[in-house]
Amino acid sequence: MEKSKEQKELAEQILQLTEAKLLSGLRFLSGALMAASYEPSEKDLLFAADGDRIYYNPKRLLLCYRKSPDETARGMMHTLLHLLMGHPFCRQEADLRLWNLACDMASEAACMELAEYFTVLPGDREKKQHLERIGDYASGSTAEAFYNYFLDGETAEEEITVLEELFAVDSHQYWMISGKKGRKNSSGRRKDGEVRGETQSSEDEEEPAAGQEDQLQTDGKDRQEKQWKRLARQVQTELDLFNRKQGMRAGSLMAGLKPFLFEKMDYSSFLRMFASENEVLQISDDEFDPIYYMYGLRKYGNIPLIEPLEYSNLHRIREFVIAIDTSGSVQGEVVADFLRRTVQVLRQTECFTDRVNIYILQCDAKVQSCTQITDLEELSEYIRNMELYGFGGTDFRPVFEYVDMLLEEKKLRKVNGLLYFTDGVGIYPEKEPSYKTAFIFNRDDYGSPKVPEWAIKAVLMTEDIVVRKRQEHQRRS
Repeated sequence: MEKSKEQKELAEQILQLTEAKLLSGLRFLSGALMAASYEPSEKDLLFAADGDRIYYNPKRLLLCYRKSPDETARGMMHTLLHLLMGHPFCRQEADLRLWNLACDMASEAACMELAEYFTVLPGDREKKQHLERIGDYASGSTAEAFYNYFLDGETAEEEITVLEELFAVDSHQYWMISGKKGRKNSSGRRKDGEVRGETQSSEDEEEPAAGQEDQLQTDGKDRQEKQWKRLARQVQTELDLFNRKQGMRAGSLMAGLKPFLFEKMDYSSFLRMFASENEVLQISDDEFDPIYYMYGLRKYGNIPLIEPLEYSNLHRIREFVIAIDTSGSVQGEVVADFLRRTVQVLRQTECFTDRVNIYILQCDAKVQSCTQITDLEELSEYIRNMELYGFGGTDFRPVFEYVDMLLEEKKLRKVNGLLYFTDGVGIYPEKEPSYKTAFIFNRDDYGSPKVPEWAIKAVLMTEDIVVRKRQEHQRRS
C-alpha cells in the first residue's frame, strides 16, 4: 500500500517535470497543458484521454521515465495533440482500426516537426520515411487524409501491423466517452474539466439516473469538444501571429487543427434555405378543429359546423438553377456525386412540388450546356447519362447572364435559388442578382474562399459529397 502511494506521488512529480519540459520550448501549448487534468489508472497504459482527463498508469509512467524522459514527454505531447486536433470527438469511422492508426500518424507527424524544441526519439527516422512515402499519395498530414489513403489503397495487413507498432503511443479506449463531474485528487490537479483552482463539494456529485446517462454523455461530449476547440483556436492564433518561427515548423499541427476547427455544413438544412411558399392542396391540421366538425355532422346531418381549411402553405422548392463549374479543376465523378447527393436530400426532405422547373447549366468561361428538368426522375436520368463540357477557365458571370435571359424570356418566372457548384477560383459578377445565390465549394483543404456580400457560401468536403465509397466500405466491414 505504501509502495503504491509512493509510486503515485513520484508519478505526479514526473507529470509536472514533463509539463515544464514541454512548456520550455513550446509556449503556445500553455493553455492546453493548463487544461489537462490527470488521473491515475490501474489499466496497462502510458497515457489515454477522454476529453476531460488524461489517464496514466503510475507504474508504467515510472518505468518509461526511467528508460527515457524524452519518451515520456513525447507520450504526453502525442496525447495532447490528439485532443487539440479533435481526434477523440470525431465521428465513429467505418474501420476503427484504420482510424486509430491514422490519428496516431497525424499526431506523430506533428510531434516530429516540433521535436527539436523538446525531444527527438530513435524511431523518428523510420517514422519519417513512412510519412514521406504515404504523403506522396495522401493530401496532407491529417488523420482524415491518412484514413482516406488507407480506404482508397490496397495496404497489406502486414504493413498495417508494422505501422501500428511504430506509431502507437497512447491508448484510445476512452475516446467518444464522456465523463462525470469530478473532484480534485491529492495533488491538487482537477478532474473532468474543472477550472483550475475551483473546488467541488461531494454534495454536487450525484449518480445519473439510468434514463439520463445517454443524454449526459452527449452533453459531456459537446462540452468537451467546445473546450478543446477553443484551446485549438488559441494554439492556431499563437502559432500564426506570435510564434512564426515555430509556426513554420508546425505545418502538420496547423494542418491537423483545420479539420477540427472547420465548421461542417449540414447539406439538408442548407438546401431548405432555397424553399419558398407554394400552395399545396392539404388539410391544415393546425387550423382544423375536429370536435366542432363532428358536432356539426351529428346535429345537422351532413352539414359540418366548420369546414376544414384545405390549403396550407408549405415550404417547397419549385424553380431553381444548378450551375456546374466544368473547369479543369472540377472532376466529373465528384460532379455526378454532388448531383446524386442533391437528389437524395430532396427526396428525403420532400422539398419538391410534384412539378418542378430546374435548369442545369455547365459553364467554364462560358455556358457550355443547358438542360431543363421537370421532375426528379428526369434528374436521375440526366445524372446517369451526364457528359461534361468545357474544361477551360472559370468565369461565374456568364451563368448569371444566362439566368437573366431565361427570366426575360419567361422560361423562368420566380427563381427560388441558384446553386453554383465550384472550386471557388473564378470571376464574380459585380451586380447582385434578384434571386438567392449560393456558391457550394468542393474543398478538401478546409479553406473558406471569399464570396461577394450578397452570396451564400457553403464548403463541402469531397467525403460529404461522395457517399458511395464510404457506404460500400461500411457494408464490407
